Amino acid sequence: MTEFLLLAADGARSAQASDGWELAIQYIAYGIVIVVSVLILLFIRKRTRLPRHTELKKKLEGLLAEVQELSSPAENRMQFVKRAARALYTADNLAYTAAMLAEKERYSDLGKISSLLEGAREDIAPYKYGKREQEEGEGIAAAEEKVRSAIDVCDVILNRDSAIKNSSSKK
Repeated sequence: MTEFLLLAADGARSAQASDGWELAIQYIAYGIVIVVSVLILLFIRKRTRLPRHTELKKKLEGLLAEVQELSSPAENRMQFVKRAARALYTADNLAYTAAMLAEKERYSDLGKISSLLEGAREDIAPYKYGKREQEEGEGIAAAEEKVRSAIDVCDVILNRDSAIKNSSSKK
């Protein structure tokens, strides 16, 4: 009988040990799932985050460079259409971003940037769709002027931000 009790106690110890390992493996698996989920959420947050005002200004300056590139001579019609499509796409994305920033911050100057970029987009669109040729530069010049105005408005916003930052740091 003592042998039976010893065998039962030894079996219980091995069952507890195997349950411990199974439990540890489950916790490790849950930990991996949690870490991967957090990493995915961080990636999504980074991709959907609205830009800061300085980042917006850099993107506006990039759009200005693309619009200015439209006025430089292209090797062929297809290259010009590709440039116009890229500038149109950038202007459209920036207009949407500025509109989202204006809605989030409830700041009308960001809405003004969005409106100016929509106007620039409308000036560039006829070049992409073949309704205007590269030699007809008044639309490109108008788009360039609107993007410059948007950059000026962004400068005003950045000056406001620095004034707010300076006034809050003095307190």
